[in-house]
Amino acid sequence: MFKRRKSKKQRPAEGAVLDSLAESGESFEQEATEGPFDVSDAPDDDVRRIDLGAIRLPVPKGVGFQAQTDAKGNISQVLLTTGASALQLLVRAAPRSEGIWDEFRGELTAQVTGQGGQVEEVEGRWGTELIAKVASKNGTNSVRFCGVDGPRWFVQATFQGQRALDEDAAPELDEALRLLVIDRGSIAMPVREPLPLKLPPKMAEEAAARIAQRKAEGGDGNRAIIAAGDTPRPQVRRKPSPRPKR
Repeated sequence: MFKRRKSKKQRPAEGAVLDSLAESGESFEQEATEGPFDVSDAPDDDVRRIDLGAIRLPVPKGVGFQAQTDAKGNISQVLLTTGASALQLLVRAAPRSEGIWDEFRGELTAQVTGQGGQVEEVEGRWGTELIAKVASKNGTNSVRFCGVDGPRWFVQATFQGQRALDEDAAPELDEALRLLVIDRGSIAMPVREPLPLKLPPKMAEEAAARIAQRKAEGGDGNRAIIAAGDTPRPQVRRKPSPRPKR
């Protein structure tokens, strides 16, 4: 992972500063990482990865991939599944000189508890993590929030299903997160802005065809779910995880 020096400057209001300009006089220390990887530090391996633009997503054996997308292939949600566990991924722009996971944890905690849920902070495989429990119609729904700060990017990983409570429940999902490659690019973006994700051309064509067919049959909606890998249908609820406001 990446070790950063804590900035002593007061940070500007979030959303009002571009990541490439934020604290331009500051620097950070980058150590060798075992993943997730920045594209400049990516391993030369034979792992199969799906090119989604800002990320190269590994899909290990036994893992299914799902993307919610529009007719142009722009992705709004990425989900990996295996058995009764799932991993939702979101990648955001971050400042040059410091991580944002500490701040995100506080906001996630406030959001969950504000909705009547409970949050426990634990030390897990990915450092300091949050286990959130929220009451639902079917009982208690648990998710585990993990964060990885990288050079000008941040990965928010949300484990659902069995993996939320048991670190050993779905090693394939942890392997996918570890082998993730992030291509931040050089374009300036507001801090916390989601990095753009896009389906490969053939998958995008499939999504557009599905949406067009549904509309031709009198349906509505302008999004489709595209699946690949070994387990395309998750056995857990695909409820979007809480996201701190930008």
